[in-house]
Amino acid sequence: MGCAASVHASDSSQCKDPKHKDYDNTIRAVTEQSRKESEEPPQKQPEKKELRFGPVKLLQEISRVLLVFPVEDGQSEAFLWACRKGGFACSIANSLETAMDTLDKRKHHIVVIDMRLAVYSIGEQIVRKIRSRPSLASVVTLAVCPAIPRWCEEPSVRPYLDMGFNRRFLENHDRGACLNEIVMMDSGEVSTGLKLSVANTLFQLLEESRDSFDITDIDGICSYVNPSFEKLAGFKSIDMVGKSTDSLLNEEKTGQGLIETMQRCKAEGKVWEGIVVHNRKGQDPISVEMKVMPVFDADGNNLPSHFVTCRLELNPTVCRSCLNKNQYNSTTRRMSNGRVRTESSNTSINSISVNNNSRRLSKQVDAPIIKIITMLRSIQDTGSQQLPAQLIENVMAMLRSSELYNPGSNSLTEDPEALGFMDGLMENPSEDTISTPSHSRTDHEGRGTRPSVTGDTILSHRESTAAFNNTSLMQSLPTLIKENLSKREEWDYDIFELERLSSHRPLFYLGFDILVEFGILNNFKVEETTLRNWLGLIESSYRSSNTYHNSTHAADVLQASACFCRSQCMENFLDPTDFLALLIASICHDIDHPGRTNAFLCSVSHELAIMYNDSAVLESHHSAVTFKVTCQSAEQKNVNIFKNLEPENFKMIRKSIISMILATDMTQHFEHYNKFLAVNLKCGSTEEGEEGMVPLPVSQENKSLILRMAIKCADISNPSRKISLARAWAHRIVLEYRDQIAEEKSRKLPLSLPPFDDIPKSQVLFVHLFARDLLSAYYEFLEFGHLTDQLNETFEYWDSFNEENPYPHALTLSTSSTST
Repeated sequence: MGCAASVHASDSSQCKDPKHKDYDNTIRAVTEQSRKESEEPPQKQPEKKELRFGPVKLLQEISRVLLVFPVEDGQSEAFLWACRKGGFACSIANSLETAMDTLDKRKHHIVVIDMRLAVYSIGEQIVRKIRSRPSLASVVTLAVCPAIPRWCEEPSVRPYLDMGFNRRFLENHDRGACLNEIVMMDSGEVSTGLKLSVANTLFQLLEESRDSFDITDIDGICSYVNPSFEKLAGFKSIDMVGKSTDSLLNEEKTGQGLIETMQRCKAEGKVWEGIVVHNRKGQDPISVEMKVMPVFDADGNNLPSHFVTCRLELNPTVCRSCLNKNQYNSTTRRMSNGRVRTESSNTSINSISVNNNSRRLSKQVDAPIIKIITMLRSIQDTGSQQLPAQLIENVMAMLRSSELYNPGSNSLTEDPEALGFMDGLMENPSEDTISTPSHSRTDHEGRGTRPSVTGDTILSHRESTAAFNNTSLMQSLPTLIKENLSKREEWDYDIFELERLSSHRPLFYLGFDILVEFGILNNFKVEETTLRNWLGLIESSYRSSNTYHNSTHAADVLQASACFCRSQCMENFLDPTDFLALLIASICHDIDHPGRTNAFLCSVSHELAIMYNDSAVLESHHSAVTFKVTCQSAEQKNVNIFKNLEPENFKMIRKSIISMILATDMTQHFEHYNKFLAVNLKCGSTEEGEEGMVPLPVSQENKSLILRMAIKCADISNPSRKISLARAWAHRIVLEYRDQIAEEKSRKLPLSLPPFDDIPKSQVLFVHLFARDLLSAYYEFLEFGHLTDQLNETFEYWDSFNEENPYPHALTLSTSSTST
C-alpha cells in the first residue's frame, strides 16, 4: 500500500470548482509564489518580538525547534529547511536519550516527533517523558503521522492527544507545508503558552494579596477566590467556586436599591464601587468597600465576559442608613461651605477678600490631595467612563508631590508680607509625618458602663458637680475663685480674671477643677493630693517671664479642649481615657517653653535643636518634659498621676499624649487640616429626624485625628473668642515675638519673623492663612456654629482697621475683659 499525499496537498481534479473561471489561474499563481519563496534566502527574524496580553507587554524570544527523526529522510529535510527558512533555531535528535539530553541543556519551544509506523513506540516514550516534567510543560509537540490514502476514512486524533501531543501533521514532504505548520505553532500554541505563564503570575499575585478578590462570569457564578477572600467571608474556595456570589450581600442592610444599581452597572459593563454589608459564614455581617470591574474579551465585544471584584473590610455591622446619612450630610455640608468644590459649587470659604492691601490674600487653599479628590469626584458626578488625558496628567503630577497635604505658601497668597508671616510661623517643615497611636476603645452601642484603664467600672466620662465640689481643695477655695470657676463651661470664660485672682496660678485651679470633672480621680485611681502636687509641679515648669507661652495660655487651651469634650459629637467618638489624655496634653503642651520659636532655636544651634535634630524641637521638648517631671522627679514625691495605671494602658495613653503635643507643631498644620477634610467625618441625625446623634463607627486612626484636631484648634482658638479676649491674646503674642526679634537683631541674626508693626494686619493674616479654615471645619464637626460666627466677627473687627481708621489700642499686657 503506497503513501498518499498529505491533507495539505491539493488534488485539482477532485477539488476544482467549475463555477470559478479563475480557479486554475489562482492555483498557478499560488504555486509560482511558493516556488519563488522557496528559492529566496532564509529570513532573519529579530531576537525577540513584541506580544500584547491585555495591558501587559511581552517580549517573545525566537522559538527553538527540536526535530526528533531516528532516520533522516525527505520529511526531516523538509522540516529542517522550514526552520532555516523561517529563521527558527533548530536542533536534530535521532534517539530518546539524545532528545532528552538536548531538552535538558537548552529550552526548546517546539518538538517535532516522527510517529510513523517504524518509530511509533520511541515517539510515544519521548512525548510522555516531556509531559512528565513540569519544566517542559509549555513545550508544543507535533506528531508526524503517516499519510492517509484518499480512499481511507480519516482516523481519530484522540490517541495522539492522550499521549500528550498538541498537534498532528500528516506526512507531506512539501517544504511550504512544513514551514506553515511551524509558523502556525509559533504564533498559536507558543504565544498562548507565554500568555498563560503571565496569567499564572498574576494569579500568584492574587494569591499573595492582602486584599480580597474574586472572579465571576457574566451570570455571577464564581470561578476563583483568593485566600484573603476566604478570610474575609469565612467561606473556603471549594464552597464558593461554581456558586453565585450574590448571596454574600446582606439585602436587608445593604438595601435593594443599591444592589439594583450595582446590577445595572454590571449589565452595562461599567465599573461600580460602593459600601455594602457583607454576610460571613458563622459570623456577624461586616461593612465592605466593594469595587466591581468588568473584563472584556480581546475581540472587542461590548459585553464583559467576567467580573473581578475587590472587597475591603471597613467596620463591623455598619447600618446602611448610618452610612448613607453620614455620606449625605458630609457632602451637603462641604458643598455649602465650598471647601471641596464640585461641578455645582465653585465657591470657597478660603476665597475671602480683605480690605486695602490684603486683597491678594484671596486664593484657594487646597492641598494636592483635596484637589485630587475634587477632580475624581467631578468625573464621578458626570458619569464619564474615560478620564481626560490632561486630568490624568494633573493627578499624576500631584501624586508625585511629597507634600500631598500641604498646599504650599505660594498657593495661599501672593502678598510678600503674608508670605513672610507664613514662613515665620511655619518655620522649616519636617518631611516626617506624625505617627498615629492606637489606644482607646469606643463603645458604639452607647456610653453605658465600661472598664477604666485601671480595670474598674466607671459610669461616665464626667463626674457630677457634687463630686468635685466635695474635694478638699474646692472646699477651701476663696469665694471669688469659686465664682470664676463656676463659669468655666462658657466659651467666653475670662481666663485673665482667674490669672489675676489666683496670683498667676490659673492652671493649678482650673486644671484641678476640669480633671476632676472628667473623672481622673476614679479613672486613674489618683489621690487628690497627688493631683494637686502634679498640677503645681507642671505649672511651676512654665516660664512666667513669657508674655504668651505661659501657664495662662496652657489654662486657656485646657478650657477650650474641655468645651470641645462636652460636645455630643465628641462623646459619640471618644472614650473617657481619650478625654483625659486630651486634657493632660492641653495642660502640658507648652511646658518649659523658652519664649522663642523653633526657627530661632535652630538658627542659634540651641541645645534643644541639636538634641531633636532641628525637627519639631519645642514640641518634642514639651513631650519629654511632661513625662520627665511626672515620672522621673526623684525629689518630688507623690506627683505621678499615672502610677496606678496598668503598664499597657499607660503606654497607650503616653503615645496619645505625645501624638497630640507633637500635633501643635505649625509645620504640620495643613497636613492635619487636609487629612481631616479627606476623612469627611460628620455626626448624623437619626432617621426620624430627631436631634439625637447617631454614634458612627470610626477607625482608630480617625479617632486620633479628632484628638489632634481638638488640641490644634484649642491652641489657636483665640480669634474665635469674644473680641476683648482675642485682642488681649494678640497683644501678648506680639510682645513675645517682638522680644525675639529684638534678640535676633542684637545678635545680628537673620530675622525669622515679620516685624509685627501692624497688629491688625498680623491678625488678619493669621486668621486667613491658618485659623479660619481649620477652626471652621472643626466647629462644624462639633456643631458649634456660633463659634464660627464669633470667628468671622473677630476677623471683621481686625480687618476694619486701616490708615484712615488706625488701631486705637496701645500694646500692653492688659487683662481687661471689657469689650469695645
